[in-house]
Amino acid sequence: MSLSFRGVAQFLRWHRRGAGLVAICVALVAALGAVQSAHGSGVPVVVATHDLSPGAALARSDLTIVVLPDGLAPDGSFADAEPLVGQPLSVGLTRGTPITTAALTASSLVNRDAGEMLVPFRVHDADVAKLLRIGDQLTIVATTAEGTAVTVAEHLRVAQLPSAASGGLTGGTSSGALIVVSAPRDVARQVAAASDQWLGVIIE
Repeated sequence: MSLSFRGVAQFLRWHRRGAGLVAICVALVAALGAVQSAHGSGVPVVVATHDLSPGAALARSDLTIVVLPDGLAPDGSFADAEPLVGQPLSVGLTRGTPITTAALTASSLVNRDAGEMLVPFRVHDADVAKLLRIGDQLTIVATTAEGTAVTVAEHLRVAQLPSAASGGLTGGTSSGALIVVSAPRDVARQVAAASDQWLGVIIE
């Protein structure tokens, strides 16, 4: 079957028109996707702008904010970079890694201006430490000789955990697990005074 020159030319013109329409549709779909992405739901998360070494004090230039889909932000992440400036890292991070409370040193979780300090205490059940994360807030409870539970302290942040739980400095044993929290001076004294008892925790 032979085609005339005019027929071939007409076919090419229609082909170009069709290709143009396809290109326009693709561009519209891409634009709509960008608009939906910009206005879609997500969680702001602070991440490292480049590789960071352990012990490095975070500068503003080390940090940027990205938006992650709901449910993908790691526990202990931050939405604002400013509170992290000057905080030292306990581990090395690669570019794009979210900054979390687990990546900060214990001292960075202590508000010295508010008179906070670190205080260790031992929980009766070592497995409890496996449920905790750096930065969690705890209520510490003790049991009296009569079997009544009493509150020792509230709203204390976890600063260090046993090595088996999170790479901390101390270990869990058959006699419990040692946890370090940050607390105001007076509260720290209460926790230290109760450290000879078997203590439990409530995760707030």
